Amino acid sequence: MKIKKISTLTIFTLILLIILLNCKEHIDKIYTPFSSTSSNSNSSYLNNAATSSNSKDMAQMANINLSTDIYQQYYINRVTTFMNTYSGHGKIIFLGDSLTDIAEWNELLNNSNVLNRGISYDTTSGALNRISEITRLKPSKIFIMLGINDIGKGLTSRNIINNYSKILESIKENSPDTTIYIQSVLPINKDLFKTTTNSREIIELNNSLKELCKNFDIKYIDLYSLFTLPNENKLYKEYTVDGLHINGKGYIVWRDAVKDYCK
Repeated sequence: MKIKKISTLTIFTLILLIILLNCKEHIDKIYTPFSSTSSNSNSSYLNNAATSSNSKDMAQMANINLSTDIYQQYYINRVTTFMNTYSGHGKIIFLGDSLTDIAEWNELLNNSNVLNRGISYDTTSGALNRISEITRLKPSKIFIMLGINDIGKGLTSRNIINNYSKILESIKENSPDTTIYIQSVLPINKDLFKTTTNSREIIELNNSLKELCKNFDIKYIDLYSLFTLPNENKLYKEYTVDGLHINGKGYIVWRDAVKDYCK
């Protein structure tokens, strides 16, 4: 009797193991697309997701350079995300660097037709590189703020205005019904932000932007004067934490300055 009991238990155990193995095989088949054979392959999949062959093909067709030798991964991720997202024609677009990127423009303006096309660290050359992604959307309006990062990289106002001119020419050629607004570069506060950039360079660029707007017959929006201390050319401390980027109070000031143009 004792031998018989052991035999029965053994058979039962074997049957249970077979059932479990079959279940595991079934589960593996279901989840194979989301798993990887090694941590390296999984990492490779994640790293290459933003620059898939499809995105690269789209970039080449749009004449957008996504070289990692030139652009940071964040720039590439943002551009490829924009390229794989179609939001329809006639939207309002905000184009710029981190100052634009940080804001929730559709919520600030209470307008679901507003799209944020800001990319942190971007410059006029970076925006020019990706402008075809903007013009394909045929926006009704576009608000542009660029230049502070160009100044930080040592570009002169002439260099920056040259890139701006090319951006404007591309918009007018490829999306002629788009109304363009150029927003002044905001001031900085060097008490909080240690940089070689100085107020004189920002003021010089803004003056050049005013002239550019006259030449292209487009609207120039002076935000600079709304953010500076009288006669100090310094960003109000109440509108910033780091002396370069603006906080929530600052974005309310910005919003109020442009909201009537967004109607």
